[in-house]
Amino acid sequence: MNRPSFTEPPLAVLAPIHPLVSGAAQFNTAMVTALGELTPVLAISWRRLYPPLIHRRDTHDRASRPTYVPAAEELLDWANPWTWRHALHTLASSEARGLILPWVHPVMAPPYRYLLRHAPASARRVVICHNVEPHEPVPLGPTLTRSVLRHADVLVIHASQQREELARLGLADREVVDAFHPRFVAADLSALPTPEQVAAERARQGNPALSLLAFGAIRPYKGIDLALEAIARLPRTLHVRLTIAGVCWDGGRELRTAIDALGIEDRVELRDGFVSNEDAALLFSAADASLLPYRSATQSGVVQLSFAYGVPVIATAVGGLVEAIADGVDGILCPPGDVDGLVAALSRIPAEGPRLAGGVRRAGEQSSFRRYAELICDALDTLQAPVSPRRRGRIARVAAGEASA
Repeated sequence: MNRPSFTEPPLAVLAPIHPLVSGAAQFNTAMVTALGELTPVLAISWRRLYPPLIHRRDTHDRASRPTYVPAAEELLDWANPWTWRHALHTLASSEARGLILPWVHPVMAPPYRYLLRHAPASARRVVICHNVEPHEPVPLGPTLTRSVLRHADVLVIHASQQREELARLGLADREVVDAFHPRFVAADLSALPTPEQVAAERARQGNPALSLLAFGAIRPYKGIDLALEAIARLPRTLHVRLTIAGVCWDGGRELRTAIDALGIEDRVELRDGFVSNEDAALLFSAADASLLPYRSATQSGVVQLSFAYGVPVIATAVGGLVEAIADGVDGILCPPGDVDGLVAALSRIPAEGPRLAGGVRRAGEQSSFRRYAELICDALDTLQAPVSPRRRGRIARVAAGEASA
């Protein structure tokens, strides 16, 4: 790949970008695009994002066709530290004025700690905290997370509870930017389905009175088992259809067993596997509401995907979901772990759904990726980040090793 030349020092974003598979890749693709409208950006993506023994599925999206993808070199490899050094050399050569890394999980600690510790002296280091603490317990998780985040000059958070999580890690003194999870623009993710395609999808589902969508990777904390219990309790007179679409971490066996045991095979469809942007657009466009019965959450990209397609959200009042969803305006919040509360919320959608969808459409630009990019640029412009002699020494050693290689 021919690297771009810059007339002024760029911001460097080291992050998974489409065609890598993950909600984070969609987020980073949109973020880099928005940043590029404000300032020069050097984007470096990953060839391999996770340890080989942990993630064995195909890591590349070979089906989606987003309308725009920023130029990014797939350079980084979790298992090859030489690529980490190469990335830093690229940053130094471009005289990057900032380094932006997204933090999702402690498994990324080895490369991220190295990249932050040895970043060029000119680059102020920004870590975007999608999660501070992981949703499920991870051995040495807090220690690994602290070992990375302590090297950032700025931490960007998406929910107020993350300040408390940072404090528990002994990072309360860090420079923090209170941000938000931006709203995706549906037309940027894929071509929108036609009304005829949406009608055909509703017909495929049996033309339900209430079409629900539970979207994204299926993990225990997301409470899909609670959603199944709620569907089973809804009266049969309400023709409801729940589509569960995403990769099941356990292969979906437990969910299929629960569906059979509850006798709701005719009301639930389980689509275990990767969902392309085009298929996601059709599923969201055909849904009356998006269902997120999470047991815990920092924030959720699925909320913003739902809003991108004008779909209200039914969710539990946990973590950052309380800040992302305006109860009674663009969605309905109910208590976590409360199946009766979930049933009550679902029962409101046939009557209130159109009004809630109108609330989604009125949300406007206050949570756009453009505004998010402006927050990051403002934080970098105002940050004074002196570089300690110790860090300068590490940087010089890395540069010398790269030069002699």
